[in-house]
Amino acid sequence: MKNRIHDFINTVSAIGMLVILVISVITIAGKLAYTREPISITKETYAYTEVVVQPGDTLWSIARTQVPDQDPRDVVGAMRDLNQLESAEIFPGQVLTVMVKQTYQPLQLAGGLPD
Repeated sequence: MKNRIHDFINTVSAIGMLVILVISVITIAGKLAYTREPISITKETYAYTEVVVQPGDTLWSIARTQVPDQDPRDVVGAMRDLNQLESAEIFPGQVLTVMVKQTYQPLQLAGGLPD
């Protein structure tokens, strides 16, 4: 009798898990089928770029121009470390290396999704 009860409980559990799996697959498939926006995968990498200091430039202005989406204080600190600057004093014609974030899409769907 105990084996029949355990078999019944196992069967009900397996059926319940199967129902949840089927509902999940249908939900995900429905979401993908009705999504009108193209699927995009973006990745971010960091690269070094060289900047020639112009008259009137400061580390702060270069940081805000080259890396506008980050806190300029962090970028100025990184530039000072990267360029081994003792102070924030820079001169026109000086070449500074700046680490910038690059975003790219490694995969693009040709033609997008059908309407």
